[in-house]
Amino acid sequence: MDWIDGIIGEATVSPFEAVLLVVMLAGTLLIVFYAIRTGVPPQSSGRAARQAVLHLLPDEIEGPIVDLGSGWGALVEDLAARYPDNRVVGYELSPIPYWISLLRLRLKPRPNAEYRRADFLKADLSAFHAATCYLMIGAMKPLATKLNELPDGAVIVSNAFSLHGWTPEETITLSSTGATMYFRYIVRRDTVA
Repeated sequence: MDWIDGIIGEATVSPFEAVLLVVMLAGTLLIVFYAIRTGVPPQSSGRAARQAVLHLLPDEIEGPIVDLGSGWGALVEDLAARYPDNRVVGYELSPIPYWISLLRLRLKPRPNAEYRRADFLKADLSAFHAATCYLMIGAMKPLATKLNELPDGAVIVSNAFSLHGWTPEETITLSSTGATMYFRYIVRRDTVA
């Protein structure tokens, strides 16, 4: 135990290191707070997961695209690159991933991409013709109801978790992402004359 006392006794922290430590601790606590509040930790989709989501989307989408719970912004970047003529909006409530997304957008500008720090469950989604999400199972039930706002024919792609009460049009499983399932849904309005 003398060696521990020797290390601790000789350790000094500069003011810069102390501030950096406090900022990192505050950032971590913010992430944890919002993960508890929303029930969804900010997770980044890996390249294979993003490719699976893009594979399930049509070649052309007639209107704006939304990523619900955009996390660190990687999928929004890929969507904006694939659909340069479509506006792509990422909703993220947790401030740290949101700020990182804004920084990424500043470093690699995409004129058709934007981020909104807001609760997508309180947003008007009626203008979006495609939606993507990578949320936890607890968030999927309220989202399933919220997605009824999308227009007829809109495409929804969910990474890993299905939408409660919806029947997927297509499901794929990728072993390269740990046998993760991806679901594609189409909004269909039954019209009765």
